[in-house]
Amino acid sequence: MKRKSLKTMAMCIIAAAGLFACKPTPPEAPKEIDIYVAGYDDTGAKSVAKVWKNGKELYALTTGDNSARAYSLFVVGSDVYSSGYESNGTNNVAKVWKNDKELYALTTGDNNSRAHSVFVSDGKVYTAGRDGKVAKLWKNKSATNLTTGTNQAYATSVFVAGSKVYTAGYESNGTKGIAKVWKKGSELYALTNGDNNAEAHSVFVAGEDVYTAGLEDNGTKWVAKVWKNKKVVFKTDGSKDAIAYSVFVAGEDIYVAGSEGDVAKVWKNSEELYELADKGEALSIVLYNGDVYVAGCETEGSDVVAKVWKNGKELYTLADKGKAYSIFIAERP
Repeated sequence: MKRKSLKTMAMCIIAAAGLFACKPTPPEAPKEIDIYVAGYDDTGAKSVAKVWKNGKELYALTTGDNSARAYSLFVVGSDVYSSGYESNGTNNVAKVWKNDKELYALTTGDNNSRAHSVFVSDGKVYTAGRDGKVAKLWKNKSATNLTTGTNQAYATSVFVAGSKVYTAGYESNGTKGIAKVWKKGSELYALTNGDNNAEAHSVFVAGEDVYTAGLEDNGTKWVAKVWKNKKVVFKTDGSKDAIAYSVFVAGEDIYVAGSEGDVAKVWKNSEELYELADKGEALSIVLYNGDVYVAGCETEGSDVVAKVWKNGKELYTLADKGKAYSIFIAERP
């Protein structure tokens, strides 16, 4: 009887130990997030560069005395960095804002200039854009010329991975645009050979791989494309004009925002994922916790309306006239 009790007790201990050992760790509660968007509001006499947070206006970066646009934003802690331009009445001046104040002008205003993309890393502000015909990369206010100025060029996107700074854009060969990627201020490679017009609009780095989104003319139509390093890994079929404005990589999946035949779209890998608007542009894409967020615009009647979508459904209308160029998801502390 005693042996049986001991055996039973041992079995119960083993079962209890197994029960506690196999008990799964409870999942962490999802973190709260804030959705930041940069763009412009065109409801007044002149366009105003703006930043929105969770669908509400956070900052008007400019007064409306001169036309302005915010093309990109990057959030670090409680600080919001934005880049774009403001007209001086004659030319556009490339600028960077921190929160609601101008941080600095990158150009003098002697040439038409724009700051298309901003990325903050280790306390340094990297901005890609152009000054006149020259594609430029700025580290804080210090400029590196990516091109010589012989031909028209644009730097449209910047991405910092560790100590490596990647910039995407395009440069004319005199007759055609060539999509290009630069690394640390020097040309890394040309994505196209110059036979057809091409542009690169977005760069994203995952591990050792560089993904670039843009478009290339096939002779009759614009074809939206994404390159992984120098190899094309996504393209539209060329039956309609299409453009890839933004690329985001999550694991093995490549997400692309753009338009095809005037329809704002999102693609995942090589398949269409969402049609966002019959007439519109999907201009910026980001993934967070499995959800797909897109900023862009939709044409409603005679107006272009700034909007944000989540998982293919409209989330916010930001401005009755304007565009949303950039989206950033920030976790709350």
